[in-house]
Amino acid sequence: MNKKNFIDKLSELSGYKKEDCAVVNDSLESHLIVGKKGQERIINDIEIKLGIDREEANKLYSLSISILNESVKSKIRNTFKKKKSE
Repeated sequence: MNKKNFIDKLSELSGYKKEDCAVVNDSLESHLIVGKKGQERIINDIEIKLGIDREEANKLYSLSISILNESVKSKIRNTFKKKKSE
């Protein structure tokens, strides 16, 4: 999934403006680790940059990770489908 599609999808699912979703994307991209270790840093970053409360920042983080996970799963499924048909 490219950056624009991610921002559009996050905006659609969260109800936030695309500009705010671009901030979330930038926060995700600026931290190398998007797992448990980087989660707190990313949530803090989103909270500060968007001026929202912790709970809302956590929701945006969770939604973002969900979108990214689905994108990865889709790519993996499509890769194996192509190999089976060859």
